[in-house]
Amino acid sequence: MKVYIYKIFERFWHWTQVTLIVLLAVTGFEIHGYYELFGYREAVMFHDRTAWAFLVLIVFAIFWHFTTGEWKQYVPTMKLVKEQISYYITGIFTGAEHPTNKLVYNKFNPLQRIIYLGLKILVIPVMVISGFAYMYLNYPNVAVELSGLGLVAAIHTMGAFFLIVFIIAHVYLTTTGHKPLSSIKAMITGWEEMDEKEAREMVISEMEYSLKKTKEHFLSEKDSSAFLDKALEETEEKLGVKKVTKFRDVIANSGAGYFKIDSTGHYIEVNKAWVGLYKYGSIEEIIGKHYSLSRSGNALKQLDETFNKVLSGETVEHGLVIRKCKDGSVGYHTITMTPWIEDEKIKGVQGFILDVDSTNAAKMEWDNN
Repeated sequence: MKVYIYKIFERFWHWTQVTLIVLLAVTGFEIHGYYELFGYREAVMFHDRTAWAFLVLIVFAIFWHFTTGEWKQYVPTMKLVKEQISYYITGIFTGAEHPTNKLVYNKFNPLQRIIYLGLKILVIPVMVISGFAYMYLNYPNVAVELSGLGLVAAIHTMGAFFLIVFIIAHVYLTTTGHKPLSSIKAMITGWEEMDEKEAREMVISEMEYSLKKTKEHFLSEKDSSAFLDKALEETEEKLGVKKVTKFRDVIANSGAGYFKIDSTGHYIEVNKAWVGLYKYGSIEEIIGKHYSLSRSGNALKQLDETFNKVLSGETVEHGLVIRKCKDGSVGYHTITMTPWIEDEKIKGVQGFILDVDSTNAAKMEWDNN
């Protein structure tokens, strides 16, 4: 089973960064005289231009990370660091289970977070600063000069060796996924291949995460909704730790309405919570019906747009949705919709809805206005 993890820019940034770092290493070591490939003059020119391209990429990457919130992926934590190190040293060779889950909002294990953060705030800045100092600060007719470039060159070269070691280790660890090449393919296509157990854990964790965000944003402290409290407890206990939980059990315990719709827009599966929220008498009344039965006007147009986005591979969350119930009344809920994939193809969509009472719905509408 495959789950969409890596966004388009994320993949573009990753492969462009790898390409530029490799070009910088190849030309840099030629400049140092380790071999001759392009010739000294051409190597210097390629190295300088690649360095500027790398700096531009860094600026765009910083902007993307902060505008999308992806910077949170690099916040370090010491939780499960020992377990992760033990897994890489011995567990990986004995078939032990991975101590952490890869999630859309938690793509890196604790050890990766520390290493990647170190690269971003220490190694890469040192390489950029020392590289540009080596290029410009000792040239003739420049206001700022250095007494000697030996130390700068040594620091820059040491950083280059560190990056090479990192790339070698990184490539090796990509072979430890579901299949030897699955992690590399994921960074090309965006779809991470997982076994059924891992994929189920991801769906459950994302659902719990959405429940947590819903409670934080839309429910007051006085609310004693048991299913949300349970979802919070499970999320706090998990924090990336693998735990065997049945998807249907989590949905049943949480009270969230689960649904699955085929590519033509017809329901093929709903749970009792969904039926109850829409005030139908049984599941059989829904199966085979088009999703338009619960929408009209602008609400139906919005659902059509969301449905098409998810069919293209996106995961969509809506803060507040108005639903039309069977008895003519209306209700309010949040919705999370993800692609339903079988045999590496998107067959339809699936997701869950979480009821929001009228008081909180009015508050959400007021806040949005």
